[in-house]
Amino acid sequence: MDETALTSMDHRKRSAQRPRSVPVHGLLLVDKPEGWTSHDVVDALRRRLGVSKMGHTGTLDPFATGLLVLCLGEATRIAEVLTHTDKRYVFRARLGVETDTLDFTGRVTRVYEGPAVSPERLRNTAAGMVGPQLQQVPRYAAVKVHGRRLYEWARAGEDMETPSRPVEIYALHIQDDTWPEITCRVHCSKGTYVRQLAADLGRRLGCGAHVTALRRTDCGPFSVHDALPLDALERMAHDREWMRHVIPLHAALSHLPALVVTDAAIRNRIRHGQLPKTWLDSQAVVAEGHGGPVRLMGPNNVLLALWWPVAQPGQRRLKVFQSSDSLI
Repeated sequence: MDETALTSMDHRKRSAQRPRSVPVHGLLLVDKPEGWTSHDVVDALRRRLGVSKMGHTGTLDPFATGLLVLCLGEATRIAEVLTHTDKRYVFRARLGVETDTLDFTGRVTRVYEGPAVSPERLRNTAAGMVGPQLQQVPRYAAVKVHGRRLYEWARAGEDMETPSRPVEIYALHIQDDTWPEITCRVHCSKGTYVRQLAADLGRRLGCGAHVTALRRTDCGPFSVHDALPLDALERMAHDREWMRHVIPLHAALSHLPALVVTDAAIRNRIRHGQLPKTWLDSQAVVAEGHGGPVRLMGPNNVLLALWWPVAQPGQRRLKVFQSSDSLI
């Protein structure tokens, strides 16, 4: 058999192994392994599972593990809503050593030679970091400044001023304080960099610190306990067993208030992107003081649309979904 025939046969074999693309709409919770970028996970599963449209709701550093919330199909249109949820992490940090990346992958920039920090001072300092604050974005981050990502400027040796962002630390607990290693749990708002949080804690203590391990345990209402390892999902690809684990659209947004639209004519208008004035007037109590979004539901837990009762100028008030929450 010649080389051309072998190549053709190999291509047909690979094509037969690749699952047919299926219309799936919902969330898939993945326990990201260490060493993978969030984009790597999306790219691998999109091809392996045969899902043409897939994204995620928040990047994890390659060295980090834990919960990665994937949006499939029309769920990619709710990614922005889910991104605004709070997060929980558990991390280890090495006190007394600073690095340029604020984690163990970077170059050491300072070593502390002083005495060990007492457990009491450590806990008091951590407690003082709880609350709203402006957090500096790390030099090695994907945020764009002047058209380039910060880590690209840093790797090029350019000393670029990094922006600051408002974040909130809801809780910061020290679980283990065996000097110089500490283990912490943090509950924080979206946009918080745990690497920067650990570095700021080290600076307040006067000894410096960097993250040696990081795991995301929760994103809003979703927990890593309900997530599947990447290799398990890949094994489920051939018989589509993974589809049983997809969270449908209405359930993915269960933390939002819901309004059931009982009138079939009104539901039809909503599906065409219209909000009849008579219906809006009847929902004045819902709209009062509620910025949104609100889930507009049809029978059988079908998500019709997201509705913003009080929208800012230029902001859309309605986001319509056509999938009827069906998975296939």
